[in-house]
Amino acid sequence: MLTLYFRSCRKVLNTRLFTNEKTGKAWDQSVMQQNFEVLLVSQFTLYGILKGNKPDFHVAMPPAKAKPFYASLVEKFQKSYKTDSVKDGIFGAMMKVSLVNDGPVTMQVDSPSLQGSGQSSNGDAGLVREGEAAVPDETR
Repeated sequence: MLTLYFRSCRKVLNTRLFTNEKTGKAWDQSVMQQNFEVLLVSQFTLYGILKGNKPDFHVAMPPAKAKPFYASLVEKFQKSYKTDSVKDGIFGAMMKVSLVNDGPVTMQVDSPSLQGSGQSSNGDAGLVREGEAAVPDETR
């Protein structure tokens, strides 16, 4: 299961979403190429569903498993990129996070299905290209 989520680390760091300032070419630069920071926030509410008028989070990972999993994900981002460019919040804490959504695009990064063909809904077949962040083998 960890391998599936660590592919998301590589995808976040390497997806070309930003304009190349030198050439003006859109969709040409990644977080790493632009030297941007990454903010990771654990958000179990993304797995919430409504049961009547009440939210239900039974699909989310239990906190005892989620906390070490989240910590390992943060560590993986820091090892794959620059430690000081990866920020995270406090697991389980109420946090006020604000952001500026720069542009008209929001991308959802998904990991391959446990029952699927090994390819995620966003077309990631797990290939690492030259110059991209790779997930070290110790997590596979």
